[in-house]
Amino acid sequence: MKERFTQMDDALIDRLFQPLADWMNHHMALGPNRAARVAIDFASLAWILAQLGDMADAMQRHDVRVCVFLGGAVVLGLWAFNILRNVFQPTDGEAKARARAQANPLRPGMQLHRAACLFWMIGLAVKAIAAPASFGSLALLAVGVFATAAVYIGACTNHPPKWRAARESGSNPAFASGRF
Repeated sequence: MKERFTQMDDALIDRLFQPLADWMNHHMALGPNRAARVAIDFASLAWILAQLGDMADAMQRHDVRVCVFLGGAVVLGLWAFNILRNVFQPTDGEAKARARAQANPLRPGMQLHRAACLFWMIGLAVKAIAAPASFGSLALLAVGVFATAAVYIGACTNHPPKWRAARESGSNPAFASGRF
């Protein structure tokens, strides 16, 4: 089963999310890490919106315990999203340059996270289909979609930097003299 999931996971990354990440990088100047952080931001906003309806109902009923519980759930969810967002935070310039030329460690390192997100998405989709459609359930589905997109886009690799034209043409003095 793990081999089948790995094949499906690789196919999702290589055939769906890597082209999407490349398109966002080319047309919107969003690299994979920045695009993943934007997706986490959208998931955070959807999380807040998913809880607003229940909080408004509890406030209307003057049920302080439910308001406090839901407020705590919002804060806890935002805290969790902030932790996930920090995973995609870029490091200093030198480490970024090294990371661009190497394989993305988040691809194998977050495979369990991606599996959990996919199962979560299945549950959210079943809930949204089975229950009467409401703003809260659709917003919760959006949370799952954006969080799943974030962990998949974050697993996409940056393409290695291209060799400079100077090295290819031999006009670099160090290259031309054999000292490189």
